Amino acid sequence: MCPPPGDRPEQPKERASMAPEDLEDVELVQLAASGDEAAFGVLIDRFGGLVLGLARRKVGREDADDVAQDALFHIWRSLPSLREPRAFIGWLSRLVQNRAHRWIQQKQRKRVVLQQARTELLARAQHRSKESSSIETDELVHRLPDEMRLALQWKYIEGRSYDEIGDRLGMSFHQVDYLMRRARAALRKELERSESAKGGSA
Repeated sequence: MCPPPGDRPEQPKERASMAPEDLEDVELVQLAASGDEAAFGVLIDRFGGLVLGLARRKVGREDADDVAQDALFHIWRSLPSLREPRAFIGWLSRLVQNRAHRWIQQKQRKRVVLQQARTELLARAQHRSKESSSIETDELVHRLPDEMRLALQWKYIEGRSYDEIGDRLGMSFHQVDYLMRRARAALRKELERSESAKGGSA
């Protein structure tokens, strides 16, 4: 579903009455730029393959779908700024490449941050001396996936905000919030398993 058009100019009445499938590309671009979601849907049908192909060439098959979805969202939001509808294909290609480049940068930054954080955790673990219950909790936290473990550490040990965590992981505020809820739920399950194991061995 396309985002709300917001403050966009009204589309021409004579074009609004025509079936989008029967329009030329330039006319579809003009209608979509004015907020016509049906016209934008036809543009996606016509150029979605191009968007996905460009994404695959830049980031590979694994991330191509995510990059393509991100690019389509920004194409929709940015269409009103396109001054020359006939230049749509070139403009679209540049936008997809820019979004793919941004995706690559975020992924590389995320990989570096995760590696640095793992190194820090190992260094701290070598110098810590805590009570057995705390050590056990640390061990359970270390069983979690990297992103969950680091999010919990940054939030509850270092006191960082969701925005700061998002900057480190290349995530939005809402994505960090969802990650934190999943991390807390996963930690609770690990604690329950640990307690069950203790009860069974008692």
